[in-house]
Amino acid sequence: MRERSAAPPRVRQNKWLVLATVMIGTVMGPLDGSIANVAMPAIAHALGRGVDEAEWVLLAYILVTASMLVLFGRLGDLFGQKRIYLGGFAVFGAGSLACAFAPNLEALIAFRVVQAVGAAMLVSCTQAIIVDAFAPHERGRAIGFNGAAVAIGLSTGPILGGAIVTYSDWRWIFLINIPITLVAMTLAAIVLRPTEPKDEGFDLAGAGLSIVGLFSLSLALSRAHVWGWTSSRFLWLVGASLIVLVVFVAVERRVRHPMLDLDLFQNRMFSLSTIAAFIYFTAQSGVIFLVPLTAQLALGATPLQAGILLIPMTLLNIGIAPLAGSLSDRIAPRYLSTLGALLVAAGGFLLSRLPAVPTTVQIMGAIVVAGFGTTIFTQPNNSAIMGAAPANRRGVAAATLATARTTGQLLGVATAGAVYFSRAAMLGPLGKTFAPATAYFAVVGAVMIVVAAISFARREAA
Repeated sequence: MRERSAAPPRVRQNKWLVLATVMIGTVMGPLDGSIANVAMPAIAHALGRGVDEAEWVLLAYILVTASMLVLFGRLGDLFGQKRIYLGGFAVFGAGSLACAFAPNLEALIAFRVVQAVGAAMLVSCTQAIIVDAFAPHERGRAIGFNGAAVAIGLSTGPILGGAIVTYSDWRWIFLINIPITLVAMTLAAIVLRPTEPKDEGFDLAGAGLSIVGLFSLSLALSRAHVWGWTSSRFLWLVGASLIVLVVFVAVERRVRHPMLDLDLFQNRMFSLSTIAAFIYFTAQSGVIFLVPLTAQLALGATPLQAGILLIPMTLLNIGIAPLAGSLSDRIAPRYLSTLGALLVAAGGFLLSRLPAVPTTVQIMGAIVVAGFGTTIFTQPNNSAIMGAAPANRRGVAAATLATARTTGQLLGVATAGAVYFSRAAMLGPLGKTFAPATAYFAVVGAVMIVVAAISFARREAA
């Protein structure tokens, strides 16, 4: 009783400082996942390896992050979000420092795994910390700011990475994390309120099954364009992951304190919003991956010039995401998310109609339309997911949302790459233009119409 009576004043006094502190971790996770995209050729050249081998620098980070989010979400519910958040930055910072001084590609990939564990710890609990700090009528606005941080991390990663490899050494991609980590840990230690550990058991079997299942699925998706979508390795991994996840569900239904509370998915708002988030991030990450890649391979842009094409999306998220989140406190999320999804669809269709050699203005015009949509969709949708979760399961709910985002991003990059390179091989001379990418952008438009329908089908909690 003493802790409950003392907590509210402290939460009210520090809530915006809590948000600012957590947003640092929110930015760092997705930023370090995307910052290496445009740096792959530079890293491969510096370490004397092929770009296909250097791709594992990116894949290792995404695979480990995606497979461990649910684990750390549950640990945050059990032992307190502050402990996981601080530990996450410590691991993330140590991994970043090691990456910066990696002597070869194998060491760099291994250290990226360490960095990814820290990122999973950070990303898994940020939404839960925010929801605990803000009153229900303010959560949409707060989540809007945090959602802007996610988008900033995703879209500025290629820009920052392009600038670093253009003007400096690729190792600064990782060194810049060190001062940020130190500042963030200091703020978190002072600002975040500790919570008492919960006297609940830990589902060790569920933890192991979730990691194996998600890792296998993520690995299959990430290598599908290399192995082939009908190859035995791809089909075996997908089949194995599905079997493991089915066993995971069976285990979770029987244990007293499950890793993932499946009752969450009985809530229509939570389940449909999570599905919509997964599909949306699949489409969005494909666009973020393919636009800079196509600009470099087909249009001869430098890494920095390619990254700049995404600036409109970044600026829109900075300026509009908090407003969209605030509106979700007053307007039903289903309406805002539906509008946002339709705008992203329009942006996808505009990209699909670009000429073989488009101008920068033409590309950015389509990105602006999609950027408005991403801002209006994500914040209300995230708010709906977190608002539907009970207080003692917010860590798992936040981790579920983060898992939907990371696995969606992985699938988006895999499918975008597969569509682009297969189309480039088929088109002959046109394969070295923007034309191969237009097929994927048309798919993005169609998929986002499906997301709009899912969003509109939701019903608000009573």
